[in-house]
Amino acid sequence: MGTAMNYWLFSTEPDSYPWQKVESEKTVRWDGIRGGAAQKYMRLIRPGDLIAAYHSAPEKAVVGIAEARSVSYSDPTVPPEEKDKWHVIDVGWKRWLSRPVPIAQMRASRALLRMKFLIMPRLSISPVTPAEWKTILKLAGK
Repeated sequence: MGTAMNYWLFSTEPDSYPWQKVESEKTVRWDGIRGGAAQKYMRLIRPGDLIAAYHSAPEKAVVGIAEARSVSYSDPTVPPEEKDKWHVIDVGWKRWLSRPVPIAQMRASRALLRMKFLIMPRLSISPVTPAEWKTILKLAGK
C-alpha cells in the first residue's frame, strides 16, 4: 500500500531564485530556508510530493508545478553543530501553469479561505490540501 501524495507551496523571490533556474538545472537543492515553521514542514515532505511554485514580488503568483526529489536532509553548508537544526531538500521542475494564479485571485476564492499560505503569506514552505491543490489548478485553467 503506497503513501498518499502531499501538496506544498514553495515561495521564492524571482530576483534571488527564479523557478526558471529550477527548470534549467532539472534538480536543485532548496536551501536557505530559516523559518521555524517552514523547516518543520520541509521535514514532512516526501519524494514525489507536488509543489505549487510561487513567485513573490513583483508578480505574486503560482507560476508552475515542481516536485520533491528527496526527503529533507541536513544542510551541508552549515557548521556541524547546526546540522540538526537546518535542513534542505532536492526539488525538480515539472511544468509551467498555462496561466499564473495571482495571490489576489487566490484570496478571492472561497475554496482557499483557510489556505495556510494565505493566512501566513510570509511562509516560504506551507502545506496545501488536496482540495486547495485542485482549486489552484482550476484557477490556472486546467
